[in-house]
Amino acid sequence: MPIQSLAPNLMVEDISRSADFWCGLLGFTFAGGVDTEHDFHKERHVPEDDRPDLIWAQFVSNKAEVMVQRRDSLASELPLFADMPTGASASLYLGVDDLDALHARLKDAVPTVRDLQTAFYGMREWYIRDPDGYVVCLAQPA
Repeated sequence: MPIQSLAPNLMVEDISRSADFWCGLLGFTFAGGVDTEHDFHKERHVPEDDRPDLIWAQFVSNKAEVMVQRRDSLASELPLFADMPTGASASLYLGVDDLDALHARLKDAVPTVRDLQTAFYGMREWYIRDPDGYVVCLAQPA
């Protein structure tokens, strides 16, 4: 049984804030979201007064996919997450096309965990942190 896909589901405090990071800064596309009434939404940009209270969302970019789920929603499904902090002892590793351009555009907008470096295995990498504490490595061949 070969694996067909992998999509992390990250516990977050605020879906809109996560969408701003993943879509606004990193260029992912908002693929959909679910609100507190379990209705599905395809549009992210709606007037503030009409914006649904999302508890889950999915962001995609080419073959990469990230899901985020609000803490209260995830804890209702998996109670062991209720008191866990967001962030993780793992990093998300994203291959990008033009790391230098991305670094120039985002360096003042996101916290840097480790600045641009070339690893011994030939990848140029930049580690940043998302609003919920997850470490994201942006990388491309050196």
